[in-house]
Amino acid sequence: MPLDPIHACMAPPDRLTPIYSVHTEDPTKTDAIDEFVIQLAERIDHLQDAESEGDMDRLVELAESLTRDAENAGYADFIRVAQTALDAARDGKVDEAHEALVKLTDLSHRIRLGHRGSL
Repeated sequence: MPLDPIHACMAPPDRLTPIYSVHTEDPTKTDAIDEFVIQLAERIDHLQDAESEGDMDRLVELAESLTRDAENAGYADFIRVAQTALDAARDGKVDEAHEALVKLTDLSHRIRLGHRGSL
């Protein structure tokens, strides 16, 4: 049943919904998750720098690494968007790469919201 207009505007927007790793309960993945999340903001900054400089080769390199580490840490939604950024950069599709980076920035914030002590 859809929300009425009053309750719909009270629902939290997706950008405020924390994202958790699928490996949250796996103690063998704690270090990988912690390392990924703690370094995430800086890594997103590096992706944005490469994009703003028009350095698609560097963007591909950074996106490959980030995608691999996101997979290890268990962030499926992030992986899909990072792969989109990677594919766009490989194909020289600057606008698509930019759109994916905007989404990655939002997802990284939501991942940090879901991780203890990373904000």
